[in-house]
Amino acid sequence: MTHIFLKDMVYRRTRVVMTTIGIVVLITLILLLGGIMNGMRIQVQQYIRSTEANLWISAEGSGGAFTGFSLLVPEYLVFINHTKGVKRNSVSPLIFAHARPVINGKATKSIIVGYKQGKLGGPTQTIPNQGRMFTPSQYDDYRPEDQPPAEVVIDEKMRTPSGRKIPIGGKIYIGGKELNVVGRTKSLMFVLDTPLLFMDLRTAQEVLLKNSLHVNMMIAKTEPDYSAEALVEELDRNGMIEAKTLDQTLTSIIENYVDEPMKAVQFLRVMLWLAAGIIVTMITYVTTLEKTREIGTLKAIGASDYYIVMLILKQVILMSSAGVTLGVFLAFLAANLAPIFVKIDLLETSVVAIISFVVCCSGGYLASRKVLDVDPMIAFRGEL
Repeated sequence: MTHIFLKDMVYRRTRVVMTTIGIVVLITLILLLGGIMNGMRIQVQQYIRSTEANLWISAEGSGGAFTGFSLLVPEYLVFINHTKGVKRNSVSPLIFAHARPVINGKATKSIIVGYKQGKLGGPTQTIPNQGRMFTPSQYDDYRPEDQPPAEVVIDEKMRTPSGRKIPIGGKIYIGGKELNVVGRTKSLMFVLDTPLLFMDLRTAQEVLLKNSLHVNMMIAKTEPDYSAEALVEELDRNGMIEAKTLDQTLTSIIENYVDEPMKAVQFLRVMLWLAAGIIVTMITYVTTLEKTREIGTLKAIGASDYYIVMLILKQVILMSSAGVTLGVFLAFLAANLAPIFVKIDLLETSVVAIISFVVCCSGGYLASRKVLDVDPMIAFRGEL
């Protein structure tokens, strides 16, 4: 009787296979949804950290850089640059805005980053043998004659709407303005694989703000021996600007770009866990009812309740183990083939696997308790 649970699984192999497939699909979906959220969290931080700035300044009442509407005038540069604790000449005006560039006649998604070369906010060089940096404007203050060529450096992963690589020398149209692609930089995708387009601050002001002198944020570094938190409090007292540290900025954009929009996904993940338990419970329950006579016979020849519960649990444990293992494998495979960045965390995978296994086994145990009230005599009366 040692392997009777295996023989029963072979006898009902169709149902066993269908149950296992259901668990595989659910585990795969749970991990992929978590991987998408992890990928968004990673991407939303890549550009922010690459600037090496630890002060992020936006207009008062805007809600912070990236998360609200902000317009700053150039005069703030002088004031911030001469604030005690701010590293001299590190204050950098920045434009960071979503755009719909037209490539080969079709609109695509991107984010424009306008900054001053030599300041914080963007790359200092392109990928070797992948073009050059854009031609910068010459002066920090605005001069009508100081308008650089309309050039842009694109993300190495940016593609045309048809999926082809954009060539150096290619054309991109933003706001009706033609920009020449002069180089490629290392990938710094934003949320959901949104590529970044780097250009001179004056060019960004022309194509986005119609030559307005405003920017939507300024970034800076603190002196090595000065607290960023203390400096933020001091700048906030000015009443015209709103300052945040690097950690505060990251927390804010993760909440607004990832956690808030993905609340429904988190809820869906919980529902998938419940679905896994319900599916296993229902299938095990129906299967158990089908073999009530066999179980009655086992009880009639002396099988204990413990033996019968373990007989059913062994089947559930085997199906759950196979389903979880295959689900994890397929999730990692699907993450590598996904059209967007998906990062499945190993620790989260372990937690998901353990919780899913426990949920499935708990459902199987509840179903197995149903058969303990079976009267052994029904196996001989032939009522079932």
